[in-house]
Parts: sequence; C-alpha cells; structure tokens
Amino acid sequence: MKNIYLHSLGCEKNTVDGEHILAILQKNGFNVTNNPEEADVIVINTCAFIEDSKRESIDAIFDHSMYKKYGKCKRLIVSGCMSERYKDNFLDMFKEVDAAIGIHDLEKILEAVNKDGFHDGEDNTEYKEYGDRLNTGSKYSVYIRISDGCHAKCSFCAIPNIRGEHRSRKIEDIVKEAENYAKNGAKEINLIAQETTYYGHDIYKRLALPDLLRELSKIEGIEWIRVLYQNPVVLNNDIIEAFFTIDKVVPYFDIPLQHVDEEILKDMNRGKRAYKFYRNMINRIRSYDENAVIRTSLIVGFPGETKESFKKLIKFVRSAKIDRVGVFTYSEEENTKALTIDKPKISRNKKMMLRERLMRAAIEVSEERLERFIGKTIDVLIEEKEDDNKFIGRSKYDAPEVDGCVEVFNENNYDIKIGDIVKVNITHHTEYDLIGDLVK
Repeated sequence: MKNIYLHSLGCEKNTVDGEHILAILQKNGFNVTNNPEEADVIVINTCAFIEDSKRESIDAIFDHSMYKKYGKCKRLIVSGCMSERYKDNFLDMFKEVDAAIGIHDLEKILEAVNKDGFHDGEDNTEYKEYGDRLNTGSKYSVYIRISDGCHAKCSFCAIPNIRGEHRSRKIEDIVKEAENYAKNGAKEINLIAQETTYYGHDIYKRLALPDLLRELSKIEGIEWIRVLYQNPVVLNNDIIEAFFTIDKVVPYFDIPLQHVDEEILKDMNRGKRAYKFYRNMINRIRSYDENAVIRTSLIVGFPGETKESFKKLIKFVRSAKIDRVGVFTYSEEENTKALTIDKPKISRNKKMMLRERLMRAAIEVSEERLERFIGKTIDVLIEEKEDDNKFIGRSKYDAPEVDGCVEVFNENNYDIKIGDIVKVNITHHTEYDLIGDLVK
C-alpha cells in the first residue's frame, strides 16, 4: 500500500476533481494521507485560470518536489487545469514531475501512479460520472457540481479552452449524490459549475435549473440549497422566481457581472446588456425579498477602460447596493480574444490602484447593507467552536469560504455543537461579519 497526498489549488470545482482522484486511488488500495512527509506519491491538482493562479501552481510543484528530492516521496504527479492547458509540453517544462494527467479522464491517475509520461484522456462531449468523492471539506456544507465546461466565449477567459463545452449532469445523478451527503449529515448543499444558470440546456433542451432545485428540495435533512455562478444574461425571470418559490433555496445570487460599461462588455463578449439592465435585474430580485444578497465579481483594467467607465463601476456598486464584491485585475491570457483588442492597455500598478478604490467602495456598501440585520434573529449554521461561550458560523446570506461569518456568543451555555443550525440575535457587525447572541 502506497501513501498518497493530494494538494489541491484553485476553485471548489477543481476541489471536486481532486476528491474524485482521491476516491479512485483509495478504491484501488492506496492510503490517503494529510501529511506530505508521509507520502510515497504526491499529486498537485493545479489551477490555471489567471496568471496569479498559474504562479501559485508552479510554486506548489517546486515546493513539493523537495519531498521527492529530500524525503520519502518517490513520484510527483500533476493534474488539473494547468497540466490540461499546457499538455503538449508540460513534462518538458517541469522536469521534476514524473507524470501528469488532464481533466477529461481522472481515472488516468492510476496509470500516472505507475508510469511516467502524460496520460491523456479524450475530450468529453458528455458529463463523465466518477462515482464517489472523498470529501475533504465540511460534512455539513458540501459542494455539488452540476455541470462542467462553459458555453460562453468571454474574450478574457481561458476556461472554455481548458474545460471544453458545457456538459450537464443528469438530475437523478445530482440528486443521488445530494442524498448521500444528507445521510452523512449535510445541512447545506452548494451547487457549482462554470455557469449554473445554463444547466440542462444541452441534455434537456431547456434551462432546467428550476427542475433540479425542485427535486433537491425534497431531500430530507437538507436545509439550505445555494446556487453559485449565475450568468446575468441567462438569469431569466423563471429562474429568479424559482429561488423564492422553491423550498430550501436560499435568497443568494452569485452573479459575475465583470463590468457595467456597454463598450467594455461588448469587448468582453458578454453581450450588450449593461448598467440599466443589471439594475433592473437586481431590483426584480429584491422585489421578492429586500434581504436577498447579491454577490458579484468585477474586472478592472480591461483594455480600453477609461476614467468614465471605471466611475460607472463605483456608481453601480453603491447605487445597486451590492452586498459582496470580488475585484480582479485583468489578466492577459494566451489564446484569448481579448489579446487582439486594439485599445490602450493599463499598467499593472494602475490596475492595482483601481482595484483598491473599488474595494473601498464595496466595503462601505457591505457595512451599510449589514445594518439591516441589527436587532433581527437569523438562522446560523455553526462551523467552529472557539470556546464554550463563542462559536463561528454562517447565515444563509453567506456563502462558504468567500463571504463573512457570524460570531455567536453563547452566554447562557446552551447545548450546541458543530453542524447545528441555531437562532442568533444580531447585535452589531464589522466590515463583513455579523455578531450576535445565541437564543432559544
């Protein structure tokens, strides 16, 4: 029996691949360890979305090669988006790596463990099921991928070149996975994909996210269903309504807008719908529930961005009262159409300054929006225990890992444990976090 250690980078969609890899290896007699010093084989599950993620993946490869040079490790294997993106010469680039696999056939990991070289799989035209995952995160809040690949062709994004065309899972396969997690104690499921709103269009010939949500809401034990990564162009009235009419779906909208200027969105190949369309969409969401949370990601420093177009971003975040904002600086990625845009480019230093300005505005809005919870009692999923009197959790208005938390004080020493959903009276807040007292 060989000890296997996996170091996974990037988004939770990549984490899902890593957990499938671990399950495949464990099923075939390997022992999974959480300590790289104990590993006979180390697998680096890489990300290659933007320049910073590629740099992080490269650093991880070199760092873990030290265990092979000086420690017990005999084989270093790379998987994930970076090896897929550069598969034609990946092993020539990284002499420290013994073998690599892409993203289209994760079972190739069994070949890579025993044989040098790049073990490639054919590009998938349908979603490939691998069965079990070895969950490396919380048992109470889990991610479930509902599709892979992306049908959109955003000019700045390399994902379609890496992950391929959009491929939806069947509803029954997703429900089965969710039922298994519920039996093991899951209270929250987080649906992920490159684009969740497009779910089902390829296999059901319709936007089938509402159908999927209805089936998942029937699962006993699941309390919260969260949907991440919603394309604003595809997020139609039927899908929005489903969030408020289907039991257990939380009022949380994760909508990467990227920008609000019409010309920039056109150059991004994100369509012509811009500022006014987005404002109307957010108003429509909040007409159902004024407490509904809007999270978005925005890109600053895209070629051709002017002072005026940047001011539109600041104005939009403030006027639309966006609850959560992630700001990225534009990253030039090879083989993307954005590289051919003949407009002025923006320096790295200027991009960082723009990001800082936008983030300051976003923090102000976050604090303002959190005010609405003061004096209210909300449900909180307990995730950590600091001591007998203080716990850390999340409300349904906070996605795991990317949003704030709720600090819960248990002055009356009520009996609670990790994984419980409890009532908390909110007393105050910080920039991103809520603070309150446990109530019965």
